[in-house]
Amino acid sequence: MATVSKRRRQRSHHQAPPTDGGGGGPPFIWREALWGLDWLSLRLSPVYLGIGVPHGDGSPVVLVPGFLSTDAYLVEMYFWLRRIGYEPHLSGIGVNADCVHALTQRLEKTVDDVHAHTGEPVRIIGHSLGGSLARRVALQRPEIVTQLISLGAPIQSLEAHPAITATAMLVTGRVRHPRPGSDVRGAGIPLQDCECSADHCIPSPPPSVRRAALYTLSDGMIDWRNCLEPDPSLNYEVGGTHIGLVFNPHAYRVIASLLAEATATSLSRAA
Repeated sequence: MATVSKRRRQRSHHQAPPTDGGGGGPPFIWREALWGLDWLSLRLSPVYLGIGVPHGDGSPVVLVPGFLSTDAYLVEMYFWLRRIGYEPHLSGIGVNADCVHALTQRLEKTVDDVHAHTGEPVRIIGHSLGGSLARRVALQRPEIVTQLISLGAPIQSLEAHPAITATAMLVTGRVRHPRPGSDVRGAGIPLQDCECSADHCIPSPPPSVRRAALYTLSDGMIDWRNCLEPDPSLNYEVGGTHIGLVFNPHAYRVIASLLAEATATSLSRAA
């Protein structure tokens, strides 16, 4: 059902051309200034109205924002998912600029609450660092998470543009990881000294969790190679900017198809 081409779907990190001109330099962060074009393309696309994409079955979908972001910038996708027949939920993690373990715990609580409220398995869509948090929750709770869709998420490595790395270091220098059993913010150890600062290698969730990774060769923040699933057949190139992945009409089309495919597979297994 996916509308993305087979060439795009099965492109591996060994086959795609480099985005840095072959010189091994960082991503071109200036491209991210064009994210507004992704938003405009979405608003002008029939996909935005739910036209030409498969509709859902009311399944719950949790959306997770990227680094330094909040749920607010996911409202376009939130209402779009509602228009095409799903029950969207925001992550409730606050600003994605805290201890990774603390953020994961908040997201896991949201997923637990959504599952308890709906009685249905939960799908998660995570953008950028939010995709990494979603992957952790899917790994920890595969009994209630049935699908994981990553949008420009650092799956292979957290390497990013030097400007993003510097910002992350500045933020983490001010954040403190709580000591075990402590709920007092700022009373723990510096985040850069916490184990979560080096805990970046996240194993793949079990096969029961359907996975897909959407990426763009024009990513100006994260080397697109780090956004790929180890299995090339799970990767979908959609173009556009890193920031604009949450507004990208091509990404929306692929997401709708992936969600519908997962529903069809679940129904066939139940039958």
